[in-house]
Amino acid sequence: MIAMFKYLSYGEFKRLLICLCLDSVEYVLLFLMPPLGEIFGVAALITSLLMFGWIGLLSGLDMVPFADILPINTITWFVWILRNRLSTATQTSSPQNSTRDDFK
Repeated sequence: MIAMFKYLSYGEFKRLLICLCLDSVEYVLLFLMPPLGEIFGVAALITSLLMFGWIGLLSGLDMVPFADILPINTITWFVWILRNRLSTATQTSSPQNSTRDDFK
């Protein structure tokens, strides 16, 4: 399981940086200007939906009161990467992908 996270592709790393920036800006705005922080939270939700598809709905947890202190976008990225890596691992190790010619 640890070997699964040994490296990140450029796209995965770029998405992680975007999520970290979204979480940090939202956190700062939330305490400096709360209404602007909430508006930024909606923008972060839309960005997560565009980047991660239906898994981006996890960012909707950011709209729950007092959940703003959690790095929801980064957690969404982690769930996305875990799902992608596990689905890739099961596709490459499934016996359906092997043919009779592999055993000759």
